[in-house]
Amino acid sequence: MGAHNRAVKLKGNYSSLTALLLSIAVSLTGCVSYSGIHGESQKLAPESLAFAQKAGADGALVPGDWPREDWWAMFDDTKLDALMRQALAGNPNLRAAEARVRSARALADAVRASLYPTLDLNASANRERFSANDIYPPPFAGSWVNQARTTLDFNYEFDFWGKHRNELAAALGDARATAADAAQAKLVLAAAVAQSYFQLQSDLASLAVARDTLAKREGLRELNSVRTRRGLDVAIAVRQSDQQVATSLVDVTAGEAAVEVDRHQLAALLGLGPDAALDIQPVLHTYDKALAFPTNLPADLLARRPDIAAQRFRLEAAAAQIGAAKADFFPNVDLTGFIGFAATSVSGLNLLTASSRVAGVGPALHLPIFDAGRLRANLRGRYGEYDAAVEQYNQTLLTALQQVADQIAGVRAVKQQLVHEAVALEAANDAHRLTLDRYRAGLTNYLDVLVNEERLLTERMNQVRLQGRNLALAVDMIRALGGGYRVPDATAERR
Repeated sequence: MGAHNRAVKLKGNYSSLTALLLSIAVSLTGCVSYSGIHGESQKLAPESLAFAQKAGADGALVPGDWPREDWWAMFDDTKLDALMRQALAGNPNLRAAEARVRSARALADAVRASLYPTLDLNASANRERFSANDIYPPPFAGSWVNQARTTLDFNYEFDFWGKHRNELAAALGDARATAADAAQAKLVLAAAVAQSYFQLQSDLASLAVARDTLAKREGLRELNSVRTRRGLDVAIAVRQSDQQVATSLVDVTAGEAAVEVDRHQLAALLGLGPDAALDIQPVLHTYDKALAFPTNLPADLLARRPDIAAQRFRLEAAAAQIGAAKADFFPNVDLTGFIGFAATSVSGLNLLTASSRVAGVGPALHLPIFDAGRLRANLRGRYGEYDAAVEQYNQTLLTALQQVADQIAGVRAVKQQLVHEAVALEAANDAHRLTLDRYRAGLTNYLDVLVNEERLLTERMNQVRLQGRNLALAVDMIRALGGGYRVPDATAERR
């Protein structure tokens, strides 16, 4: 009965102590205030930004589904698919980005642990001589004493004001931003591989034109030599042929050097040495399909461009950090407790016995009263970080819209130029063929052949250049639209 009364009395004392601490906290709340501190920047709404580029009747752009994550498969090129797999598997920058994602997620898990109580086992033992002239009474005074303690220690911080929840939200935001950065790195790498691959194809096609032109000019030089020996033409025609052949040799040499540089760049993107064997055929693929893009472009950019998503996640993390900083102005209440064994003895040590049991439990309160402006300065700093994140987000969004608009204009222009170039090339080819026939028949001089040959070479090179430009713009458009990136669902991360 006496033990029961002591338990009731202990319970009553604990409840009274807790109520007293809470009443003190409530009465003193507001001694340090964050009133008057706020942010200054405003986030742009994507839907409010004017964007006049829409799909038109020209067929260059049509509304459609977004490219999937392996967007390069839309080019239907098995060699490009293989290069992409190799680049994405072995690129050091991507592996470093993935390591940063793992690190950020681990930090978020560490922050999440603060929402839960902790339970630790602590044990200690020592032998100590107590002074005969200290506070310890006999028989401890002037004697060697054995001491030992082993306890389970419990601690839980009540998150009344959402500090730890906001810290977790900030850590998750940082982790998601880091993952978006990794997706951006992957997009940049994949785009660079596709660009290098198509540039190599374009330069190979230009080299093929230069070599074909060289072969034809060497044939014409032989023809001019024969005509000159037979008195059908003057010697200047041979010298003009020599000049044309030498010019073609310069073009071939320059084209071969460009192809070598392209191979070195592509090999580096694949994580290979510059002399790695790359089986690339000298055939320039064409991209005849209409490029599909989303109907609600500004809003969809939020979900499809990893750099915008990363800035938005950082903005959300900065907002959560403001909430955590505000929570520091309110009372912090901890619940601590322990249970175990403790003993002190001059000889021997009866530690693990019923008489050596110890236990305790109680709340602890921390409330800032005066801190010389530290908390307010910290909150102002958090608002400054939030304003900076807002402006970075706004700038990223504006830059993204400009890039997409520029690419749409470029795609439309090049597609129209390709149509006109096909007509020009056909006309130049006919003119060159007819002039060459007339020259062989002796109906015109070699100067007319040279003029039409130069025009044909120019048009052939223009077609190759425009086809390569069309492929480059297709890749640039996909990159500007964010590739196949999708914003992950954050519901599971917050659990």
